[in-house]
Amino acid sequence: MKESRTSLAYRRTDAERIQSSYRRLVMARLPVNLYGAKAQVQRRAATLLHGLDDGSLSWEEFDFVHLADDERGDRTSLHLGGATGGVALNFHSGLIASAGTGTLFLTNLEKLGYASQHVLCCLVRAQRYTPVGDPFPRPLGCRIIVGTQRPLMELARRLIVRWELAETLGHISLSAEDVLSVLEAKEFNKSHLGSLAAAS
Repeated sequence: MKESRTSLAYRRTDAERIQSSYRRLVMARLPVNLYGAKAQVQRRAATLLHGLDDGSLSWEEFDFVHLADDERGDRTSLHLGGATGGVALNFHSGLIASAGTGTLFLTNLEKLGYASQHVLCCLVRAQRYTPVGDPFPRPLGCRIIVGTQRPLMELARRLIVRWELAETLGHISLSAEDVLSVLEAKEFNKSHLGSLAAAS
């Protein structure tokens, strides 16, 4: 009986530690790589992470399958809303501007070509972007969550993703299933009512 109580206490402490780490993760607003075989599981986990930050109301998502044929990275730059080198391509608000200080959820990152991956990497590393049609750079204020089927570092070892992008966006790599198991716990949701903010 005593051993079972001790085991329960350890499990509870472990759960609290995991939940606390997710809170710190959200407050730091660092890029996160969510990996999992199912797209809907990735999205659900991303919305839960987004909902932990009470101040982040904006939610934008984009599937990079639509830019898989972007060989030079121009269309990727246009959709994201920034242009590498400060060169304006066209008038377009872009996903980064639309997300504001909220969350930008990008799926199927592994479908992007190397040039497009370089564009995304430059924007995230610089932490600023030049809005299309605007000569003045602005700070990148949104949280970026990327969804992939496998961890970014593994994709980089297979030469599917550039190493520089994997190091930039894959430093915090979490299984989407693990995120769901922790953040969907009833005890956790009671203290974070905004955790379902983006789910629909």
